[in-house]
Amino acid sequence: MIICITGTYGNTSLAHRILYNHFSIIHKPTILTTIYKENGYTVADIPPEQPPIKCDILILTCQQQKDVAHIATKWLGYHKKIIVALVNTHKEVPVLCPAEFLVSVDNMANEGIHTILRLIHINKTNTL
Repeated sequence: MIICITGTYGNTSLAHRILYNHFSIIHKPTILTTIYKENGYTVADIPPEQPPIKCDILILTCQQQKDVAHIATKWLGYHKKIIVALVNTHKEVPVLCPAEFLVSVDNMANEGIHTILRLIHINKTNTL
């Protein structure tokens, strides 16, 4: 299963939370694509300005959906499912995905991480 994480806020932090249950209070922007292979999953941490790649699940990270609407448009047709992770902010009305795929995440706690892991697990059988 291939999972791509891109967006405007907290990409690498979310990838580390999902893969290693680890977080850092230091914020560094994602400048290079990093690919992790763990337990049958391939997780690609991709800067938002990079071209899309085929994946099973696209996770868009942002503080507001309007911040990643242009990225969602660019990635149309490259993924089977989309999860929008609202990082360290309040829940919004879903615009880019169904309500169950709009997840509020706190990268310094477990809030939202278990929901994302559950969505990944549920969709594991729908792989490329």
